[in-house]
Amino acid sequence: MKNFFLILLSLSLWVEAQEVTYSFRNPLDITNYLSGNFAELRGFHYHSGIDIKTNQREGYKIYAVEDGFVSRINISPRGYGHAVYVTHANGFTSVYAHLQRFTGAVEDFARKEQYAKKRFSINVFPGKDAIRVKKGDVLGISGNTGSSGGPHLHFEIRDTKTEEILNPFLYGFDVPDTKSPLLNGMYIYALDGDVAGKRRYDLEGAKHYNSAVLASGQVGIGVKAYDQHNGADNMNGIYQIQILSNDELIWEFVADRFSFDETRYINCQTDYAQYMTNKSWIIKGFQVDGNQLQMVKKAKNSGIIAIEEGKEYKIKVILTDYAGNKTDGSFKIKGKAAPVAKSAVKTENMLYWNQENYFKNDDIELSFPKAALYEDMALSYKYVDGKYHIMNDKIPLHKFYTLAIFPKNIPVHQLDKAVIAVKYNYGGKWTTDYFSTTYKDNKLIAEVRDFGIFVVEIDDKAPVISALNVKENATFTSSNSVMRFSIKDDQTGIERHDAYIDGKWVLSWYDRKNNLLTIDLQKEGIQNGKSKLELKITDGKNNVATYTANFTKL
Repeated sequence: MKNFFLILLSLSLWVEAQEVTYSFRNPLDITNYLSGNFAELRGFHYHSGIDIKTNQREGYKIYAVEDGFVSRINISPRGYGHAVYVTHANGFTSVYAHLQRFTGAVEDFARKEQYAKKRFSINVFPGKDAIRVKKGDVLGISGNTGSSGGPHLHFEIRDTKTEEILNPFLYGFDVPDTKSPLLNGMYIYALDGDVAGKRRYDLEGAKHYNSAVLASGQVGIGVKAYDQHNGADNMNGIYQIQILSNDELIWEFVADRFSFDETRYINCQTDYAQYMTNKSWIIKGFQVDGNQLQMVKKAKNSGIIAIEEGKEYKIKVILTDYAGNKTDGSFKIKGKAAPVAKSAVKTENMLYWNQENYFKNDDIELSFPKAALYEDMALSYKYVDGKYHIMNDKIPLHKFYTLAIFPKNIPVHQLDKAVIAVKYNYGGKWTTDYFSTTYKDNKLIAEVRDFGIFVVEIDDKAPVISALNVKENATFTSSNSVMRFSIKDDQTGIERHDAYIDGKWVLSWYDRKNNLLTIDLQKEGIQNGKSKLELKITDGKNNVATYTANFTKL
């Protein structure tokens, strides 16, 4: 009888769980078509929400999806651009990003903070009673700010308590989907031994193979997989991936939730070298020691298959989207004789993923926190002609580490302008990133999260200001009130921008991806008559460019 009541209780709880509904409304008044979905593979991170298309234009009203209060307002020329966060009583927080601008009380609060801090970029947390909103209240206007690649709304649902990002599809924001996922390739990785004489064997094209692939040692399976939704051709992320060996589930991924601390696990859950070389994603169905991604629900023996000579392994890959559409693929592996084991090679400088690591020589000093790496590896380093080669750019990192360089042949008066930069090959194109660098204790010090070729440059050049519609004694009217400038800095980038009219600081807007700075004279309340503009643009090494002009507002 006791067991009967336990079963009855469990059944009632299950039924109750299945009937949970959420009263969220749509954040837009248009049909949702997605250009990106939750946990989609992006450069060095999992996508943290859904990207709702806005018909390739800006200007749609953005609505609060439920009652709550505005808990955060963030404005940045990078990342989410103009973003607003609303916390709800049901335990969730909704996020609306890349807005063109805010409206109402949100805009008033943001502008007040910008003027108080004399900064365009702000990150503020209004109190619980500062800005209360009702479901359907307009928070802002859709746009293309920050690192957005085109007009759209980036929308998220978060767990308020843990701040984990949740799949919006689980809370009523799913879209019509009758399309099955796309399985564009299956791969066998030789973790030791080989697969048909290769380190990675590619099964591209067909989804089912009858002839077996010969392999030895330990292997892992990879897939190239995407999903599509109705009304859009975008190649989006997969909701569920299952890998079976001889009908046993050995690895499973479900895109339900993750934390921002986890997002860079994409670097070890995918073939990082493949991505850096070709910008092409292969999802690994096996784990390294330092991978703690909670979206991996099962990883028997870390998803690794130990191949026995003469034994056949039936491998099946199952892709499932949130709507339940499925695609599967299959192939066979047949065990061959294992290679002769190689004796372990000892190395003096090992880096271990689960502990702090330190290295120092006459050139550099490296300090790694625990879990900066995904797996143990030998450190490689060389100095050649002013270049510090630390590992290589095909090896990923999870956390920042401290890089200190003992400068060579840099005049003392230039040390405060010295900056550490890394050069790496990304998709066949050499790219340079600059790091905030300080000079202390005879060392140039930066927090970096890359391996590659490091150099020290001198940034003593001011940014470049180009007036687009401003000149001496220009005239502006209420219908033509926006000043426009192009601002650029080729090294450490634009750190801040300050505009003064008749000696008073006024808000200027910076669109980083277009190198565009604007000042709306009408919106900033500039009175009619003659005035003087002074524009100061500062880069990351405190080099300042100045532009001045007299103008008239009618």
